[in-house]
Amino acid sequence: MTSRAGSTGIDATLYRREGQWCTALVDVSLGTTAAQEAVDALPEKVRKILGSQQATEADILALTEVLVPAAGHASPVARFVAVNNGEVVLDEVISGLNVQTPDINCGPFPNLVALARARGGQFPYLVAEASKDGGEVRLYHSSVKGAEESRGVTGDPEEAHHARKVPGRYDEPKNQSSTEEIWRRNAEDLAQQIDELARDHQVRLIVLAGDIKARELVASKLGAANKPITSILEQHTRTGGADQRAFAQAVQEKVDEVLGRDLQELSARVSNRSGNGRTDLALGFESVVAALQQAQVETVLVSEYQDDQTLIALKADPWLLSEEAEDHAELVIGSWPAPEVLLRATALTDASIRYVPAGVLPGGVGIAALLRWPQTAQASA
Repeated sequence: MTSRAGSTGIDATLYRREGQWCTALVDVSLGTTAAQEAVDALPEKVRKILGSQQATEADILALTEVLVPAAGHASPVARFVAVNNGEVVLDEVISGLNVQTPDINCGPFPNLVALARARGGQFPYLVAEASKDGGEVRLYHSSVKGAEESRGVTGDPEEAHHARKVPGRYDEPKNQSSTEEIWRRNAEDLAQQIDELARDHQVRLIVLAGDIKARELVASKLGAANKPITSILEQHTRTGGADQRAFAQAVQEKVDEVLGRDLQELSARVSNRSGNGRTDLALGFESVVAALQQAQVETVLVSEYQDDQTLIALKADPWLLSEEAEDHAELVIGSWPAPEVLLRATALTDASIRYVPAGVLPGGVGIAALLRWPQTAQASA
């Protein structure tokens, strides 16, 4: 199971599971002898840390068994694992994250901050490669290496090229029409697979490549909702001599374009709400906490991680309190670093969270929130 933290929100069901949680963020890079030795020693090292935090033997065993090297990933690379009641609930490899020392936590709810920061802003997309005798479509997430799901369409190449086997016969209208009908049917089948995956996973980008005639046919058969998000690459990738590295780079450029537009739109929304006396933007730590308590937040925006702050986590609504608050004593779970409690409250109030670079938030604040309704509406209620 994976937690798709980012612009699509946090999986709130993780926070609603009962029992103890143990999470581990560790370095699993390879490439040197020292790195290999460190990974080999990792399970025992983590076992000792978990034991010191009163983890159960079932949780320790489940977590340490999955702490394996990330073969095939360039260094640095980390692994994030979350275990609940002896069950591995999350196990994700995070490329490009340099973890100096293992970050191990046990408690009544999972610490998903590292995963959310790594996955922030991600979105699902499809890569489809078309040929006259079929094709393939694969589902990806923008911050995760490797395809999550793959579907193929395989036509009959003998059937498709039967007319070519008879010298001088292919150009006859009947044979040519029959062959083109087979190509059209294969394109329709592939377009249907694309439309189904796009609908089921709410993808935001479709990259289409392959034989020029086939990809044109597939593009023409896509549903109306998917045509605007389809980007066609002028590459025939379903051949033996195709440059897969160049193709992967071209796909990544399309993904980066979507991520860049997202950030620009987010920055514009913040800018539009921060002027003209509008009150549907909460600025600063205390204002964001207050808005979360009212389930008023649409999106939390974090540029600094508030590591020097702590908050009280609650069992039920309003889900969090400042350390100075004295109400809701019967709901108190305990006090934790603010990033953990803020992320939990964000998920449990059906909000989303974005970790943004400096300059997006006004006035030098480290945290803000886009609100579902103006603060004045609540104040006057």
